[in-house]
Amino acid sequence: MTFDSKALRGAFSSYMTGVTVVTACADDGSLVGFTANSFTSVSLDPPLLLVCPGNHLNSYSVFEHCSHFAVNILSDAQESVSNEFARSNDDRFSAVDWQADDNGCPIIEGTSAAFSCRVHSRHTMGDHLVLIGEVLGFEHSGKPGLGYCSNGYFTLGREREANAVATSGLTGFTGVIVEHQGQLLLNDNNGVKSVPHIAVEKGEGARSALNNHLRLQGLNITLGPVYSIYDDHTNGHRYTFFTAKASTDASANMGSYCPIDTLPESTFIDGAQADMVKRYCAEYQTQEFGLYVGDAIEGEVHHGE
Repeated sequence: MTFDSKALRGAFSSYMTGVTVVTACADDGSLVGFTANSFTSVSLDPPLLLVCPGNHLNSYSVFEHCSHFAVNILSDAQESVSNEFARSNDDRFSAVDWQADDNGCPIIEGTSAAFSCRVHSRHTMGDHLVLIGEVLGFEHSGKPGLGYCSNGYFTLGREREANAVATSGLTGFTGVIVEHQGQLLLNDNNGVKSVPHIAVEKGEGARSALNNHLRLQGLNITLGPVYSIYDDHTNGHRYTFFTAKASTDASANMGSYCPIDTLPESTFIDGAQADMVKRYCAEYQTQEFGLYVGDAIEGEVHHGE
């Protein structure tokens, strides 16, 4: 049986994971590393874990033959580190602070946890190598970890901030920027567009309210991370918007899909939504999405630096 590889990757990516950077030192002393969410703890006694380097990696041959490697679990402030090691860049270690462990493998500073490993076994499985490591030593800072789901990062801090309406004294609204095959789902009222959003009942979280609404609409839409949180003091509202992926172009009564490349010049219901969609259109090109926190006029976009 064959599957559309892009669709299968999308289905796999709906599983929420942490983000790691796996590193090693080649025989010639050169350093290699790649971003991975295929990380699993295997056993406590003996202490074993596994990672899965893909055969598309330039460093694949190093992991086929190395005797040791390290796994760095990124903290919620290290999106930029994840992006750096996801790129094809031979000089990626110059962009981060790190120290070598006893076996010469890079341990990145500022992580949530890091593990120094000896190779226990290797197993070739399809287009990946299942690399099982025996933990020789580890560090644990206690910092919250960085999460990943549906092509976007998320953190516990963002989620908690998204659900902070009850203590803000503002009326909560939550909305969603839904993407499907290069299009966004938007309402259109006589040429004036808006991002679908609903009121949040008192005591209900923004994410759970939105998930419930999408389920009632019968739409197969997977919510991603929080994308924008801002207060509109003119009407006493707090808006929380999430990114999302749709598996089909069905839209129920939530609007219709519009090509992303036509949206930056479109007219929106207010300036805050116009700026948010314009930013999404720009970030969609690089797939590096930030989090806006502020009010309807000004604020800051956080990318985890």
